[in-house]
Amino acid sequence: MSCRLLSRYAAIGFAAALLAGCVNELALDDLPDAKPEGSDFNKALFVNYAALARSFGPVGASAGKAFDRGGSVELTKMDSTVGALANAYAEKALLAARGAVVEPETGIDVPTHKMRDRLIRAIERGRESFPKDAARAQADYDCWMMNATVKPMQRASNRCLTALNISLPKLEAEAKAPAPAPAAPPAPDNTDKPAVQP
Repeated sequence: MSCRLLSRYAAIGFAAALLAGCVNELALDDLPDAKPEGSDFNKALFVNYAALARSFGPVGASAGKAFDRGGSVELTKMDSTVGALANAYAEKALLAARGAVVEPETGIDVPTHKMRDRLIRAIERGRESFPKDAARAQADYDCWMMNATVKPMQRASNRCLTALNISLPKLEAEAKAPAPAPAAPPAPDNTDKPAVQP
């Protein structure tokens, strides 16, 4: 192989390595550059999911911070499943930042399906008037469901459920469906009376 060909391959390899270093492989890497757009609800979802993702700190290290005041996601050790969980929150944050519809996690049994249905009804009624509270309830629900899938996060999942048991009733109370308007009285039926002559 000639020196010229070898140096050409080396240059291509070097350029590929540089480009690889410029490409973010994790949604977590893209969070700092995200600029939320779309509805107020989506912007609030971004804030909540990003807080959940960042609460783990750098993947592989303890954050010392938590999404809620109770320290539900503060850890002393991380593993790859916890890192994947943090990245999953970041992915949801980025979807919300782009203005996309971010669905709450699917339930795994009858009680969780019922809770999800209840959440969706409350969000549909409250996302326009109470976007921050609607987003918080959805983030609390997803925190409960997603953390439950990772063994070291079981306590955090329970704390998220406790938070959901506060945020969801609050949203439901705020976004209570308005009482139906009273029915208009029927128009008088004068067909049986003689017409008044001028």
